Amino acid sequence: MAETINSDLIIYNDLAQTAYLERIQDVIQVFNAQSKNALILNSELIEGDLRKRAGYKVGGSIAHRNVNSTSGVTPANIDALEMVGVKTPWKYGPYATTEEAFKRRARSPEEFSTVVGQDMADAVLEGWVEFALSSVEGAIRSNSGMVVPGSLATDGKKVLTRGLRTLGDRFSRLAIWVMDSEMYFDIVDQAIDADIYNEAGVVVYGGSPGTMGKPVLVTDKAPSGVILGLQSGAVSAIESQAPGMRSYNIDDKENLAIGFRAEGVVNLDVMGYSWDEQAGGVNPTLAALGSSANWTKYAASDKSTAGFIIDLNSASGS
Repeated sequence: MAETINSDLIIYNDLAQTAYLERIQDVIQVFNAQSKNALILNSELIEGDLRKRAGYKVGGSIAHRNVNSTSGVTPANIDALEMVGVKTPWKYGPYATTEEAFKRRARSPEEFSTVVGQDMADAVLEGWVEFALSSVEGAIRSNSGMVVPGSLATDGKKVLTRGLRTLGDRFSRLAIWVMDSEMYFDIVDQAIDADIYNEAGVVVYGGSPGTMGKPVLVTDKAPSGVILGLQSGAVSAIESQAPGMRSYNIDDKENLAIGFRAEGVVNLDVMGYSWDEQAGGVNPTLAALGSSANWTKYAASDKSTAGFIIDLNSASGS
């Protein structure tokens, strides 16, 4: 006797994937532009657990040359360096729904695939930003010269120049500030309080709201109590393998159902810093990415690194 199964139910793997790709490609282009390419989201096939590239550390400078001298000169060494990025794995789902749930709403399983595909794209992008910010914080914290204390209550908006001082004469390379929403509104409050003209209820404020004319990436995925000042190219989150997606029948329950799950990896590269394989291993967790013990500086100059951290959780003096 033939059994009734959901053989008439079409599993839309292609629709879930299409919805994912359309959403993620559109958002990536907008995000990279809006972040001034300080946080770069991209896709690129990368083999292995780590991305290793060789480089050179020169750090030379010019000096006076005596045109009347016959003295010898001593050559300086060029040091080798290694730039290392690391992969971290992620998973999405699983999610499941009964066929009945769609039939009662006069819907097709096609809608389930589209919904989860789009939601997966949003979740992946949010995850990439979180991984990237954790990585860049961990890397910068491994370099104490680029971490400065500050206090909005004590320093006001001058807290931003505390960070800019770490870049010296290259402070104009700052591309974007990154902070959570609470921090952003604290700075806006400071700008509102510091009006430069107030007559008959008309208030004129100096420049943009306390950010020195630089854009601000406001995300609650940013570390709490911290302001990041990032240069262009500070950190890259790269989809380094094609994500795996599965839509599948669930036939052994009271009601026939379909499920969806996915997995993938993201590669993190931080400008001026290398992942320390010996300390952090491979396939790190989010916490490991954010640990300063797992990153080392390879750049000759601090001015050529990702940026700086203004730590508002630390005590500050004016």
